[in-house]
Amino acid sequence: MTTYQGPVTVVADDVEVSMQADLSIDKGGHWGGRLSDYEDSDMFKVLASDTALMRLPGGQQGRFVLEGKLEPGQTAMDVLGSGPAPF
Repeated sequence: MTTYQGPVTVVADDVEVSMQADLSIDKGGHWGGRLSDYEDSDMFKVLASDTALMRLPGGQQGRFVLEGKLEPGQTAMDVLGSGPAPF
């Protein structure tokens, strides 16, 4: 599968929250996309974390970093995956 749209659980330090993801794999094999439907306070904690993990409903997981600057009230955040895509 080269795309995934649906629910994910984001785990970062002491934060574990549900979000929506729109992810894809590019021609170079790198994966990333957007996270949405989150609380600002949760996403700020993810941003401050050294490691963040995305878990799909089937148990597959992958590490990622947030891209860009997070502003209060922002409705989506870009992510860049690390390692194999979890989908």
